[in-house]
Amino acid sequence: MAVRTIHIGVGGRGVWPLDAMAHRTDFQPVALVDIRHDKLEAARQRTGLGPQACFHSLEEALEAVPADAVVVITPPDFHAKHCHLALQAGRHVLVEKPFTKDLGSADALVRLAAAARLQLEVCQNRRFEPACQTLRRLLADGVYGKPRYGLLTTFGWRPGVHHSGTDRHSYLWERGIHDLDTIAALIGSAPQRLWAHSFNPPASPYAGGAALHGWVEFAGGVSFGLLCTFAAHGRGSRLHVECDEAALVLEGQRLLVHRRGVAAAEELALDSVRPAEERLLDDFHQAVTGGVEPESSGARNLITVALVEAMGAASDQGRVLDFADYLRTRTG
Repeated sequence: MAVRTIHIGVGGRGVWPLDAMAHRTDFQPVALVDIRHDKLEAARQRTGLGPQACFHSLEEALEAVPADAVVVITPPDFHAKHCHLALQAGRHVLVEKPFTKDLGSADALVRLAAAARLQLEVCQNRRFEPACQTLRRLLADGVYGKPRYGLLTTFGWRPGVHHSGTDRHSYLWERGIHDLDTIAALIGSAPQRLWAHSFNPPASPYAGGAALHGWVEFAGGVSFGLLCTFAAHGRGSRLHVECDEAALVLEGQRLLVHRRGVAAAEELALDSVRPAEERLLDDFHQAVTGGVEPESSGARNLITVALVEAMGAASDQGRVLDFADYLRTRTG
């Protein structure tokens, strides 16, 4: 069965589903929505759809075109509105990260989807990249013993101001949503406590929080730190996990094993896995046609949204937060 899709937000990041679906037979784009005529025209040329399939509002497209699902890749501040419109209209939803920038509204959308028996999936693609998938398998299988603690460092410069430009905690919502989702997937146990200091370096073009120093403790005692920014002079990212028998280090798409007393690190071959975007579409199709909950479903992604929001709250309040208490308070 080909899932008929309406696409809202067809420029920038919105191009990837259209390009991916062009090579598949299990999806059929049927409508394009964007406020910019040039983006609509480029997407129309990309898909071969006619002018009658182009709209400037999701409401118009939902009313005019029969469809099974809506792909939401608008700016994050509009995700909640567009997901709500699609679900209310009885359509399944595939939405870019961050799902929403508010845990309460994310929880409300999950409840709406469940009540309507509709699928809601979030595009948390980084967890599906080959290096992350390989590292995740090694940790889950205990190949190098149990993970005990780790650190993620990310330094870079993000020119201009993007969708989180006016946010109080810009790094958390623009990039931390990936970082925390990946760490939670790697560790595979429930977050228990967290602390953060979200701050804005003087050179940052963002209104606030372009840098983050934080820490999360997971069930089983695994402690994971973060020092991340997109307002730095240097560049580079390194994810380091200390296990009982060795350290596993992810540098870009290189996965290295460091052993005590061994000078040279060993580079591991990465698992052969589906490209991340293809995996997201595979899961979404299976969810829509077979009712199988995706790994990155809205319900499961509530943990990620809660981690991001709670880190901002911990920074604002200047204290360590109990994660379960925070999640319970914000989701009811």
